[in-house]
Amino acid sequence: MFKINHEEAGTGFELIAKGDYEVTVINYETKNEPGKNPRITVDYEIRSDVPQPHQGQKILYDGFTITEKAMWRLQAISKAAKFPNGLSFNSYKEWADTLLNKNLVITVGHREYNGNTYPEVKGFKESQVAPPVQQGGPITVSDDQVPF
Repeated sequence: MFKINHEEAGTGFELIAKGDYEVTVINYETKNEPGKNPRITVDYEIRSDVPQPHQGQKILYDGFTITEKAMWRLQAISKAAKFPNGLSFNSYKEWADTLLNKNLVITVGHREYNGNTYPEVKGFKESQVAPPVQQGGPITVSDDQVPF
């Protein structure tokens, strides 16, 4: 059992301040609705292995609309994610699969919507920090170590 204590209630995450952040691409979603341009929505997490404010917070719903006029944005994040120049993809989903788990720097600004302020990705740069290094080797578990 536990007892409710309003003193321990957090106020949630604070608004991510404007500036540059080392992030990892953690998720994406593709949308192809009839009568609308295809769209890829990307989510980021501010890296906790890099000393910076807002570690672990997420920046969600960064949209990439697939049109000729908006291709510059897709090219900018691809360059920041260190995709080789000239690399080809068979689909935008394949591109998004390749972007997943990449580290890069995003420039965060703010936007107002319905009286609230939200973080908004304004630009992309290459990461200046090496990716996290996995400690130790792979973990092997045999069948007799599993309880089911």
